[in-house]
Amino acid sequence: MRLFTGRKLQQAAELLEQAHRAERGGGSAEAERLARQAAELYGRAAGPGAAQTAGALVTVSRALRDQDRTAEAERELRAALAADGPEPDAEALLRTALASLLRSEGRYPEAVEEIGRALAVDASFAPAVQARRANAALLADLGRHREAAEQYAALAAAGRRERSSFALLAESNRLAQLTYLGEHEAVEHGAARLKDESTRAPEPDATWTRVSANNSLALSLALRGRHADAEELLHRAQAANPADDAFALILHVNLVRVLLGRGRTGAARTELDTALSLADRLPALPDADRSALGLAAATLHLAEGDPAAAERAARAGLALCPPGDRPTHRALELRTALGTAETRQGRGGATLTAALADWTEHFGPDHHGTAAARAALAAAAA
Repeated sequence: MRLFTGRKLQQAAELLEQAHRAERGGGSAEAERLARQAAELYGRAAGPGAAQTAGALVTVSRALRDQDRTAEAERELRAALAADGPEPDAEALLRTALASLLRSEGRYPEAVEEIGRALAVDASFAPAVQARRANAALLADLGRHREAAEQYAALAAAGRRERSSFALLAESNRLAQLTYLGEHEAVEHGAARLKDESTRAPEPDATWTRVSANNSLALSLALRGRHADAEELLHRAQAANPADDAFALILHVNLVRVLLGRGRTGAARTELDTALSLADRLPALPDADRSALGLAAATLHLAEGDPAAAERAARAGLALCPPGDRPTHRALELRTALGTAETRQGRGGATLTAALADWTEHFGPDHHGTAAARAALAAAAA
């Protein structure tokens, strides 16, 4: 009996690895099929409430979401949670996946509630880390950038103790939050350290880490007006990340900002059109990434002299930003763009004035966003 169970577990593990390869290659339907087979085998060999079974079901839910079948993915996860007796690790994995799914749909209050339940489970190291990573991402989406940076720092430290490659991902995510906070010297230091650590990491982690570090550093440089240096880093990141994925979209969006900073409106339009085309092929793209498209479009329309189109794009982007007590960096950038578009249409500076007040309150008087909003308001008054 033990030999039979061992064979079933091995077969399930092989099927799940095949599903992951299909997932990475964009074959979501094949990933779903293989992961369902793995879940069935794990259910027979380890039990329906086992962590291995839950892990396979999480892969099924991701594959469904990638096929724009989000409602089905949610039902799968909730059904697994409602079944009798999931182990603590299984419960943590399923609740974390559900929270991430809800976050991708912009259902933030539900996502916060679900990730709180996942964090409360007495799970082992790996499922607990996944829950903490999902929680940090939620904090970032809700504008709590300092708390998110601190959580990512703690995760990176834990990953280094465990000699796990997830330390690189956590550190990369921390750099993004530090960029929003305007801590640019820390970003430069952290990016250099991250690139050094990547030399000791296996592939594909090593390449992805360098790409991510270059992206964070490029955004930091662009926010300080160093657009030529930022463009070079972003082109380097694009060359190393040929996949048509959500990260590729962000690279295109950041290039729109950089190219506009260099006065190259036509090239910026090409990058935005590429990003919009890519977004149409990514049905599971989170609202946070879609709001980045709204910001890129709004700033491009302003540069093209079309404030009415800029206003529409900014409002569309703002509609995708999560509600909360603290505005996110992106939401304030969108409000600054919206206020600028309004003033160029002769509608006063109330939106810009309110944006400047929130930049000052939540990010400080010397922050790059505060300075940009102040300059926009001064230009409107001139």
